[in-house]
Amino acid sequence: MSKHTISHADNILMGDGNALNLDDDEFGMSSESGDLANTLRGLRMCVLVTEPIQGGGTDNQMHCANQQPAAGGEQDLLINGNDAVDGVGIQRFCGRVSITSSGVDNGRLFTIFGRDANGRPQAEEITGPNATTVEGLKGFTKIDRVIVDDDTAGTVSVGQLETGPRHLRRKGQPWGIGAITRSNVHLAIEGNTLVTTGTFQNGTSTTQTATNADQRAKYTPVALTDDIEVTYLADLRKEGMGENYTDSRQATFSAI
Repeated sequence: MSKHTISHADNILMGDGNALNLDDDEFGMSSESGDLANTLRGLRMCVLVTEPIQGGGTDNQMHCANQQPAAGGEQDLLINGNDAVDGVGIQRFCGRVSITSSGVDNGRLFTIFGRDANGRPQAEEITGPNATTVEGLKGFTKIDRVIVDDDTAGTVSVGQLETGPRHLRRKGQPWGIGAITRSNVHLAIEGNTLVTTGTFQNGTSTTQTATNADQRAKYTPVALTDDIEVTYLADLRKEGMGENYTDSRQATFSAI
């Protein structure tokens, strides 16, 4: 393992991001409000990152094709959908999972096991639909397993809708210049065109549980099926700087 000592730098290339050595005063922030500090030898940094996102396209049978569990009690759904590969469901972009049923299955509980935007295991419990389609809240890239707690009343499937937000790898870092507050700083290119009307969310600092919303930044595009590139200022205290990066203030990404 190599070791590098940083004495002073204005810019540091770090993986897919450009780490910026910043003074809070340059951005009109006090240490309390901006708080870009991290554990990298006291170096005050944030990272400007660009993430490519594949275009969407709704497919209610992306992961699990239509099936009706009838074995009694808790049982697995077959991951045999249109985008399943060797029993693993592949999301077209990191986003929510949808469950569709032809019957009244809002008394059923579905548990999704898979991977988040950084490839880390996570799980989510989703209450079943009532002859419609429901979505979870967490962003998944892959689906490894789907369990339902009992027989379903109708035919069910698991997939992904194109309308949900695209979950990014990191929590966004808000900043301001003087009296101007920039809480959603980003640059988005959709289908090779610069857009300004997409919706960007920085994410939250709330500890993630089995059912709450994803902490990372999210982007909801204008053209849902276009390929996208989103550039944003990332918070190093959250996801994405590698397995060796830790901070006592980093919230726990929880399974069930």
